[in-house]
This record gives sequence, C-alpha cells and structure tokens, in this order.
Amino acid sequence: MQVLLIWFLSVLNLYQPTKINTTCDFFEIDHMGNVYVVNGSQLSKYSSEGKQVCNFSDSSLGNISSIDISDPLKILLFYRDFNQIIYLNNKLSNIGNEIDLYDFSDNETEFVCNSQKGGFWMYNSIEKQAFHITNNGEIAAQSILLGSFFDEAEITKMFEHNSYLYLLYKNKGILQLDQNGQFVRKIPFQDIQDFQLIGNRIYYQTKTGIHLYQALNQSDQLIHTKEDSSMAIIRCNKDRIFIKNENSISIKIISF
Repeated sequence: MQVLLIWFLSVLNLYQPTKINTTCDFFEIDHMGNVYVVNGSQLSKYSSEGKQVCNFSDSSLGNISSIDISDPLKILLFYRDFNQIIYLNNKLSNIGNEIDLYDFSDNETEFVCNSQKGGFWMYNSIEKQAFHITNNGEIAAQSILLGSFFDEAEITKMFEHNSYLYLLYKNKGILQLDQNGQFVRKIPFQDIQDFQLIGNRIYYQTKTGIHLYQALNQSDQLIHTKEDSSMAIIRCNKDRIFIKNENSISIKIISF
C-alpha cells in the first residue's frame, strides 16, 4: 500500500506545476486552485496549472493591501492607504465603483473581508469592533468589543468562512464569531502567524511550519516543516502547499 501511494504521488506530480515564476508581495488561492498574485498595485491570476490567465492594475489607488477571493466571482481588493475597496469579477474586471470606507467610519479601516450574506465586514483597532456593511451601504451588525481577548494581542487577519467571522490574534490564537459578530469560541495556538480554513480543517502557520488542526478529534499535526524559521507566505489547497520564494511560488504535494 505504501509503495502504491508513493507511485501515485509521483505520477500526480508529473501533471502538477512545481513552481510559478513570479515575484510577489503576497498571494492567495481560491477553492478551485487558482492563484492570485499581488505585486504592488497589480493583481495577476494564475490557473491551477500555473498558467497566467489575466491581470488587473489601478495605480491611482496605491498598492493592494489585501484581497478576499472566497467568492471568485466577486473578488474584494482593499487599498488601505486610500481607505477604499473595489470588486472584480473572475476575469479581473471591475464590478461597480470604488467604495470609500470613510462613509461608514471616521477612522482608518485596517481589515476588510467579504460576507456570505452580501456586503462586507470592516474593522479598525480604534473602535475595536467589526461592522457588517450590506450591499445597500447600511450597517447590519456590529461585533462585540474585541480588545479583551488573548491578552490584548494584535489582530492581524480577518475573514468569513461558512457564515462565521474569524480573527487572528498574532502569536495567540483565533477568535470565532457568529454571523452577527457575537462570541462563539477562542482557539488558542501558541506562536501562530497565519491560518487558513478549508472545510472543517484549520491550517495554521508557526515558526516551525504548517500544522493541520481538526477540531472533531482534537488532532494537531505538523504537515510541513519550514527550511528556516523566518516568516514566509504559505498557502494550502487540498493536497498541495504553495510557498513564496524570492522569484517564484513553489508548489509541493503533501499527503496525510
């Protein structure tokens, strides 16, 4: 059985790219395996085979701070320097006009993500709350105060998954809220740097490498060891790990 598994992975590797030759500031992967690469004000989309599909750039808004590709048909781009967001379709063409986040708060927004109910969530550390903004520009919900969790650790990431809102507290853990922004649970992970959710699995990154946490059986498994302890952008997708290098994104096949 083990020999058969090794053979299968070797054959599979013949049909998968080993790297994408591109420099980038950061990248994300959608559930279909498409890779979205950000370099300054430019966003490039690559297929799961590593072929470049299309590009988008708008230098008038500055550099892209973050993207949300949870809905590949409505991609959210956040420009923190200008406190604005825009939406793109799956061809990386504009959907509608820019949205000025100062219309909803006098403070500069730090994190934005899509909501499966429509609209988006926004957060800043001054108000210490996340607000759900509808497609009509109305505040539909606001979260509990978020400053008292994980010993006042810094929030470094926010996104929605399966109708739950998740916030990453640097080096401490993850806070899970319901669709109204109310407390569900804390998930402590020592030295956590980043994380992803794929189905019911949590893939989280530490200085050591990538860990797979499954809540149903409380298992916590190291699935990829870093070559060095420095912070690197790493993303998982099904049986593959994508790792940002200086001039490329390398792709490695993993098995569980």
